[in-house]
Amino acid sequence: VDALPGAPHVVFVSTCRVYDHALPIPYSEETARSFYWGDYARHKIGGEDVLLERFRTRGLPVTIVRPTHVMGPLNTRNNETFFMDRIHRGRPVLVPGHGGWLRQFGHVEDLAEVMAALLGDPRAHGQAYNVMGDDVVSQVGFVELIAEVIGRPVTLRPFDPTLLKSFDKAGPVFGQNLVYDCHAVHTTTKLRNELGLRPRYTLHAGLAQTWDWYRAQGLTERPVDFSFEDRLLAKIGA
Repeated sequence: VDALPGAPHVVFVSTCRVYDHALPIPYSEETARSFYWGDYARHKIGGEDVLLERFRTRGLPVTIVRPTHVMGPLNTRNNETFFMDRIHRGRPVLVPGHGGWLRQFGHVEDLAEVMAALLGDPRAHGQAYNVMGDDVVSQVGFVELIAEVIGRPVTLRPFDPTLLKSFDKAGPVFGQNLVYDCHAVHTTTKLRNELGLRPRYTLHAGLAQTWDWYRAQGLTERPVDFSFEDRLLAKIGA
């Protein structure tokens, strides 16, 4: 931070996991922050606080963006492609619990465009903005939408997530980071009303683009280890 005093504008990518997810949804920029998500939230909140303090005391132009699950080609989080790996092969998809927890996603291009648009805009100085798509979907609904995009049926196999504790080393069963027992829904009203910015991608359009990229990269043939899922399927008698 000490190296930034002359920066024309600092945009800090935080996360919507700074919000207290024990509170009712939806979460706005005014929702109380907490360490609900442990050290990840603690570090992001610490980064926000340091930068906003520099804005207040020294006039450093700072804007905080808070995305949720980012999706799209080249995603380092194995979420949408996790389900593509299984659905296009005709494999069942394991669903932890009832699969009804609500999720929200944002396309990587929308996030990049918002960040570019913020740069140099004094209206955004000292502000925080939620940045994600408008669509809200359940865990099961997300899987079913991917199946619709692919054009293949999907078989869902619900299971009690406490079963994972019976394995010495449990593997991923529902994307990389989509298994958690709370809703995650956020408002983007502030971004739209103050800066006139809104996403271009619907969830369906973003998944369709990602599926096209996935096929173009030859990922339909990539090796995937399903051994843990097969063990779990055997345990639940599926």
